[in-house]
Amino acid sequence: MFERYHVPLAPMPGRVSPVPKFVIVRADNCMNCGKCERACIYGVHKRSEQDLRKMADPVNQLCKNCFRCIEECPQRALAMMPGPEFRALGKGIWTSQRILTIWGEAETGKIPVFGAGYRGMFAGPGFDGMWTDMSEIVRPTRDGIHGREYISTSADLGRKPSLLEFGEDGRLGTKMPPLMELPIPMLLDVTRVRPQSEQLLRGFALATKRLNTMIMAPSSAMTESLVSDLDGRFVPVFPEDVDADSIDLPKDVSMIELHFSPSWKSNLKTIKSRNPKVIVSFRVTANRDVEKNVLDLVRGKAEVAHVLYDEEGSEDEKGEPRHAKDSLRKIHKALVAKSLRDEITIIAGGGIAAAEHVPKSIICGADAVALEQALVIALECRNCVTCSLGSCPANLSSAPAEWVEGRVTNMVGAWRDQMLELLGAMGLREVRRLRGEFGRAIFYEDVERESFAEVRGGAVDD
Repeated sequence: MFERYHVPLAPMPGRVSPVPKFVIVRADNCMNCGKCERACIYGVHKRSEQDLRKMADPVNQLCKNCFRCIEECPQRALAMMPGPEFRALGKGIWTSQRILTIWGEAETGKIPVFGAGYRGMFAGPGFDGMWTDMSEIVRPTRDGIHGREYISTSADLGRKPSLLEFGEDGRLGTKMPPLMELPIPMLLDVTRVRPQSEQLLRGFALATKRLNTMIMAPSSAMTESLVSDLDGRFVPVFPEDVDADSIDLPKDVSMIELHFSPSWKSNLKTIKSRNPKVIVSFRVTANRDVEKNVLDLVRGKAEVAHVLYDEEGSEDEKGEPRHAKDSLRKIHKALVAKSLRDEITIIAGGGIAAAEHVPKSIICGADAVALEQALVIALECRNCVTCSLGSCPANLSSAPAEWVEGRVTNMVGAWRDQMLELLGAMGLREVRRLRGEFGRAIFYEDVERESFAEVRGGAVDD
């Protein structure tokens, strides 16, 4: 019987003092009239519980920057300013706004709402220079948007044969490779995140089970109880120098990851000879040769290529490395040109810092994404420049597994809800149709090049 995929969400408050984006200051001329309390729909202003004649200090972390309380105050006694602690958060693409947004998603599981609307840059680096097509949100009658319950977010892991062959008796003769379907195009990858502890790993595993997705973790964490409890959702990642002959997989493992190395073909052959039903993924470091390396994997009958970008979503190259949005497009085009696209699954990992980065990665050519740093940010990590467990303001080493489970589940659930909104606005009913649909997006660099290619020093070339 069909069962609609659902992410179970429940509020999961933080464990440390919240970081307010805005700080509201109440001046001495406040006459405690309470108009600010009636004006604010977010509960920032309340009466003091000790003395109902007075207003309590504003709950700054609830402020959405709508300015309604300031406009309604008859005494002009309220002033708003950016929070200094908030402004100190983040680095690189992990801006303070993105960190605060993830915290809100992890706490409530809801799509974030900003009272003052979007006031950021029109375009920026990386995924910020990419705009998605939302034409169906204003004319939904062409294909029809029949409700979110009819939109599929499922993704496939594995290799699909280019054609099917049947015998004279009508029976299928093509040997079908192993294929796995995930209800969401998001996997959890904890191999490159800090910190790592037994409680954190258990919390991530519990979230994986609730989300019905898969978790990638070091093979050293592959205990018998963890593998059996996750029921095929655990993906052990073996070290680069592993001897494939020494790998003994439990029966519940349905997918493993190896590193792309000079011996990858022999490793694949060894694993497949012993475990023909196990999906083998290769971790490929993104660089200038990434298209060539992925093509080699396809020709060698590899099933999954996990392309690794750095924390900023860039390739591992000196000088000016390509961003994932450009690198993934190159990989996708190279595979399409050889008619090999469906014979491998592309997972993009690294630099996924916002809900919008998931569909944008898929538009650029990925089948799914691996969440890494965002998982730790959901646990109130502040992405400090010098990460130290001894001085961690979020005290992650003591985080209970159930709390980790709730925060990660809420964040992924909120990201899926935003993906559903995007697919509905595009008039699409499944996320698979979004893969490689470059026409569904506008790339700022391409528009700039097309608009000003002929302009030289203020003159237009003939």
